[in-house]
Amino acid sequence: MRRPRTRMALLAARGQLDMARLGEALLEQKREALLRELYREVRLVFTAHEEVEAAAAAARIALEAARVRLGAETVSAAASAAHGGLSVDLVSVTVMGVPVPAIESHGLVRAPGERGRAPEASGPALELAAERFEEELTLALRLASMESRVRRLAREIRRTSSRVNALRTRVIPELDGEVRAIEFALEQREREDRHRRKSFKRLRAGAG
Repeated sequence: MRRPRTRMALLAARGQLDMARLGEALLEQKREALLRELYREVRLVFTAHEEVEAAAAAARIALEAARVRLGAETVSAAASAAHGGLSVDLVSVTVMGVPVPAIESHGLVRAPGERGRAPEASGPALELAAERFEEELTLALRLASMESRVRRLAREIRRTSSRVNALRTRVIPELDGEVRAIEFALEQREREDRHRRKSFKRLRAGAG
């Protein structure tokens, strides 16, 4: 919508232009902070992946050792008979002002007596395998939370970048052009007024 070519309209357009430039600067700062946090989280994710892979390898080795000692059927039966509570909560945390889901686990690595079977009956090999798999599960859930944070941060970076680009390429140029157009119209009007005043003075002087 074309603004009226008045000084009030000029002040309003300048104010909006200043606000748009300030908004662009603040959003740019937010994007840079989000990028720094994203890079930090990505490095942590790579480390966590390595930890999960190492834990998974240790769990497989412990399981094979239990199968060798006790037999595959005994291990399967013991696994089926095992019970006990594993508590996992989904909570929301804030990272750089961005709400992200996080998984909180409680007591995933249990003591031998908490798995619903007598440790002396199952044997240390089976209990060690169970412990290794519980350690793997703990690390895997932690990794899932970290990957969720990375996805949310990446989504917020894309959203912030879109807003920055809209301000930079569309809103600010349009407001800047509007300010220049109003300034030009006011200057043109002022020149015409000066010319009319001079002409009027000449007419009065000639008439005198």
